[in-house]
Amino acid sequence: MTPEEPPELFSCDHCGNLAVGNGSITCCETTMNPAEPVDAVAKPDLESILRHVFQMSDTELEVCLCVMEGGTLTVTELADQIEYDRSVISRHLNHLAELGVVEKQRRLIKQGGHVYVYRPVPPETVRQQLMAAFATWVQDATEQIGTLRQEKVASIADTDDEPAWTLFRED
Repeated sequence: MTPEEPPELFSCDHCGNLAVGNGSITCCETTMNPAEPVDAVAKPDLESILRHVFQMSDTELEVCLCVMEGGTLTVTELADQIEYDRSVISRHLNHLAELGVVEKQRRLIKQGGHVYVYRPVPPETVRQQLMAAFATWVQDATEQIGTLRQEKVASIADTDDEPAWTLFRED
């Protein structure tokens, strides 16, 4: 999937499974059909995706962009450049390194000791890392929704007082 090809939503006519992707996707040994998007869901912007899925704050996004633009930097150099406390910068850089959008490397200092330097990874690698993390998030979210469905069905089965349809009625 390339940035020029936005992914499509597909549905299986046999079991109702949904999939997101490009090209031919199969389920139940048949090709899935394009599905209609649900209009009730707000279309996300990049800021909300970074904030909610990857738990990036505005500061962390600023740190990421500075490394992308500035090349290889130490925590101290970056803190001086954007005027944040070094501990804040360090925490954000470690999270960005975990996401795979910056690279962390330990360098020995001639006078003794070491320093960590952070450098950008290629933009295509950043995109791939974020897509992989997002796909994992979608998988986890889907499991949570499945759990909700199971809990709701169990609560309906345990309710003898009123018909099941009343549990979904909005008064």
